[in-house]
Amino acid sequence: MTKKISELFNFKNKVIIITGCSGQLGRELSDFFVKNNSIVYGLDKTKPRNSKIKFIKCDIVEDKELKKVIKKIYSKHKTINILINNAAVSFFQNFKYRNLKNFKETISTNLYAPFNAIKFLSANSKKRDNLKIINISSIYGVVTPNFSIYSKGDRFNSEIYGASKAALIQITKYFGNLLANKNICVNCISPGGIENLNLQKKKFIKKYNKNVPKNRLAKTTDFLAAVAFLSSDFSNYTTGQNIVIDGGLSLK
Repeated sequence: MTKKISELFNFKNKVIIITGCSGQLGRELSDFFVKNNSIVYGLDKTKPRNSKIKFIKCDIVEDKELKKVIKKIYSKHKTINILINNAAVSFFQNFKYRNLKNFKETISTNLYAPFNAIKFLSANSKKRDNLKIINISSIYGVVTPNFSIYSKGDRFNSEIYGASKAALIQITKYFGNLLANKNICVNCISPGGIENLNLQKKKFIKKYNKNVPKNRLAKTTDFLAAVAFLSSDFSNYTTGQNIVIDGGLSLK
């Protein structure tokens, strides 16, 4: 029987976990699902501004801590419908200053934590949960930065960040295949550069925009449609995929 669009995109009372809920994109995603009457659990080290988010202070790289949080949510709701692995870290200094500590922190947050969340959720998930897992990667997990647009003092994500995000795309494919028989869909979104006027210089923005066919940096709202699709019943036959949303940057 054909369903209405409103039925397929109905997120009311869906139990959702969003890591990195207090960051720029995390706030947008959390607010979106709150407005659509979902039960949103935000995991982060700092509290989000939206009081309707059920905030849990959590260091997601700590196995026991993350497992305890997931167990607590399952215990209360008997289900988790959507997981968005959004939390990430990067380093912006010259690579010649990179050290093992930087590597460990980046890989732990950007790769190990999503892996663990998927592991813990998939172990408890039932087919009726129709679990949707969305990993937030990056355009720099797909292509390398165009270094010609950066001037001295501009922030650009590190080589470790790009490597961790490329690995996250691969993990998405792996689990998309492995968990399909449990009615779990695992997909990925790779955002292009997001506008942040507090951190980006006007000169950098101008140069970046010239490299993008859409001639602008992304706004956080540009990713909502893809997240909504991958979280909905419309995506029941979609798994192991990476959706690049970069204004055409990767086409050049």
